[in-house]
Order: sequence, then C-alpha cells, then structure tokens
Amino acid sequence: MILLLAAQVLVSATFLVSGLAKLPDRRATADAMISLRLPARSLHGLAAMAVPIAEIVLALAVWIPVPGLPVALAALALLLVIAYWLIIARALGFDERVSCSCFGTLGSPEISGLTLGRNTLLLVLAVLSLAGAILSAPAQALVHQPVQLGQLAASVLAACLLTLLTVGGVRSSTDSDEGDAPGRGRAADAASGATSGEDDDLLDYERTATPFGMLQREGEAPTTLATLTAQRAALLVWVRPGCGPCERVLNAVPAWREALEDVLTIRTLFRRPPEELDASVRERAGSTAAHDIEGNLGMSLGVRSSPGAVLLGADGMLAGGPVGGAEDVIGFVDEIIGQVTEAKQSGELAGPDAGSEQPGER
Repeated sequence: MILLLAAQVLVSATFLVSGLAKLPDRRATADAMISLRLPARSLHGLAAMAVPIAEIVLALAVWIPVPGLPVALAALALLLVIAYWLIIARALGFDERVSCSCFGTLGSPEISGLTLGRNTLLLVLAVLSLAGAILSAPAQALVHQPVQLGQLAASVLAACLLTLLTVGGVRSSTDSDEGDAPGRGRAADAASGATSGEDDDLLDYERTATPFGMLQREGEAPTTLATLTAQRAALLVWVRPGCGPCERVLNAVPAWREALEDVLTIRTLFRRPPEELDASVRERAGSTAAHDIEGNLGMSLGVRSSPGAVLLGADGMLAGGPVGGAEDVIGFVDEIIGQVTEAKQSGELAGPDAGSEQPGER
C-alpha cells in the first residue's frame, strides 16, 4: 500500500509542478506544440491554456474521497501520460532536435532519450496510481492516516526538490543565452560603415572584428562574411524549421525585408541548403534564405541556439548581438528598424542607389 501511495504522491507532484510551471508562459507551451508537430495548430492557444489547468486538477482532485472520482481521475491521468509518452517517442524520430517545455521553465527543454526514460517512469507510476485508486488507497490514507500520508508526501517531495536542485534548476523563458542588444545608433553606423569611436552611445557595446565564416544561397557559390559586408551591413538570423519560437521569427522575416533590405543585407540561415527546405519556409525567407555551412557561422559568432541573430557592420566589425530566443531576436530587429527609420528621417542615412547593389543580391 505504501508503494501505491508513493506513486500517487509522485504523479500528483509531477502534474502539479508541470501545470504551475506552464501557467505563466502559455506561449512557450504553444511553441512547444508547434515544435512537436502536433495537429490542429489553430487550437494550440486554447490547448496551452487548458493543459496546465487539467494537470493541476488531476494532481489535486484525485485525493478527494468521493466514491469513483479518484479512479476516474487516475484513469484520465494515465491516458494523459500515455499521450505524452507517444508524443515524445514520435519526436525522437524527427531530423531536428525538439524543445518541449514539458515542465515550463523547469529543467532542460531539449527532448532526448532521457526525456523518454522520464516519461516511461511516469507511465509506470501512473499505472500504480490507478491500481491504488481502484483499491481506494488515497481516500483511505487521507481519512484514516492523514499524519502518515503527510509524512510520506513530505519525504517524497523533499527528495524531488533535492533532485531538481542537483540536476535541473530553472531556465529562462526564452531558453537561450542572452546576448547584447544593439546600442542606440549602432544600426545606422553599421549600415554607413562608421566606426564605434565616433559615437559615445556605442561605448557600452564592445565591438570585435567579424570572424571568418561562409554561407551559401541556392544556386550560388559559397560567400564569406567579408564579401557579404564589403559594401553594407548584414543582419544574420538563425532559425530552425518546426521550432515554435523559430516559426514566430520566420513569420516576421518578410516585414523585416521590406523595412531593411534597402540599407542592410539580410540572411536567414538554416542548417540545410535552401533547396531542401519546405515550400512554406522558402516562401517566408525568400531570397534571404542561406545555408550556414556545417554550422560554421553559429560557432564563430557565438550563436548557440535558434532562433538567434547578429548584426555585422560594413566596417568589418560586429555591430550588435548575438541575441537568442524569439522575444530577444524580434526585439533586436525591431530596435534596428527603429534606428534605421530615425536615421533616414534625420538625413543621416539614405538607401543605396540601384547601382550599388551588393554582389550576389537579387
């Protein structure tokens, strides 16, 4: 009976922690559903709200000593765990690694064999919990042995907390290594080729030389970063198709092209050649789609996650970033757009003549 009660305490604790961790950041849950390629995308927003509430209800209501209720809820919890197990097992077969946000901002978001192992253990515990509910173990313990049940729950939860502090901890909601956002005026100076020493506003950003790196667009020879930025600045944006946060960034690329391509070169970088991408991805990236050959640009520029972004100056120096995570990347580019718009209005920056098109642009 102790084993069955311990299993129920663990399942309840898991669902409670999972639900509470998901509640503050429903967007991350919806992004995870996209990354996991779940169907009915239009319902992801509703599901992102319903799933954490359902987990919290399943965690707590199973202890209510009403005849039949614990069994029904334990059965629903088991079905939910089975669904989670199947989703994770399916995701392990994807070509790209997937982030799931299974526990909100707690623990590692990357899906791996350990994730499936964790879900397998949770599945075993859910089966034991259902067996305990059938035998009325939770209700009997709650009514007749509340002190012993409290001691058991405290012991189990203390062990779980110790494990969390030892192994996981809490990650940021953007799940990224934050970089430096561009300082005021940096985008305009990068586009015009000015040096950082001419503007005191740039002193808070340590500019470094643009490293060697190569990228390749469809139907073209590989291009070095030095060639790419020979005439004007370049905005590099890394995305990974199917990644929920990356999809939000990719959706913004057409508007960024319209706002910036007259003064900046934009390259949307992928781990695969553009010709291998899905039609919807190629449509949004347009002529900016390029292959980060063997990930050399990400490594040399310090972009360790997708989505990510870096602004390269026309003077051979980094002008902003790297930044990572959908919110930071979108904010980074929006700030660049604002700086460029302000520079144009003040006459500090003008779009290039048609004859000054960058080699390789089209």
